[in-house]
Amino acid sequence: MCSSLSMNKTQRDNWKFEVLNELLRALAGSPQLREILIFKGAMILNLHLGTHRKSLDIDSNLDSAFTLQRTDREGQKDFLHEHVRRAITRYFETREPVRYQLISLRIESNPKEFHPRGWDAFVIFVSLIDHVHSGIKGLPSLTIDVAAPETLSEDSVTDMELGGVTIRAYTLERITGEKARAFLSTLPTYRRKAQRPGEAVRVKDLYEIASIARSKPLSDIPFWTTAGNEFRLACESRGIDCTGRDSFFEGWAETREHYLKEPIIPKDIPFTEVEGTIDSIIDFWENIGIVPFTFLLPEKTR
Repeated sequence: MCSSLSMNKTQRDNWKFEVLNELLRALAGSPQLREILIFKGAMILNLHLGTHRKSLDIDSNLDSAFTLQRTDREGQKDFLHEHVRRAITRYFETREPVRYQLISLRIESNPKEFHPRGWDAFVIFVSLIDHVHSGIKGLPSLTIDVAAPETLSEDSVTDMELGGVTIRAYTLERITGEKARAFLSTLPTYRRKAQRPGEAVRVKDLYEIASIARSKPLSDIPFWTTAGNEFRLACESRGIDCTGRDSFFEGWAETREHYLKEPIIPKDIPFTEVEGTIDSIIDFWENIGIVPFTFLLPEKTR
């Protein structure tokens, strides 16, 4: 029988990837959660592109209608706890044979105190028993990120089929815009503006933008026009500015170094391709008037 020490990092990551796909199907089966969660991130990007790159958490946003109906954070947390637990339990109990069993479910506020600008989010931690690996103790906890609502357009959300049910998910255009926004949010200019501490440059977002560009060439004018509009809308939601090329290439030598050293980035897209792709996208967005833009940060509410 295996011990907990026999599962190395690669095996643990593979296990998490497989189980997270099951968890996503479990959440998709809940009518209550379909109303309030909009899924995004690498797992949804995989569905859009038909790829199988590993994602080690589930990303989602709360629907703004839900937060308007339930304005207190504890009420939101209680609702999520009840329906996430019910969805996971029901889904696993109906599998044949039953492989997984929910041990515990914990929801933490993110940040732990109220966000000063009202961007209150949650992280859901799920612990399971895997009967196939019953001899392995201490299987990794699984996480579901639930971000604060953002301003969306009619091009931001689509219905996706998953395991015979429909989920609401970000469109590929919105994911593209979010990836570009997420990268800018880690650069010094925005960190100074938002008075945020330093963090690692999100080079994985650049890799994923380049992956999208391989599937959607820059000659696809409608796609990249919509993606640009979604980028601008995503930046407006968080008060992020973009002057154009200078914004993206701020500290580019450091970005290059991080990209080349980041172990989780596959080696199929060289940095020179990433650089050329980003340059071409910005050039296109400048030509059609998407950038430059500046936005005020929302007023602090607390």
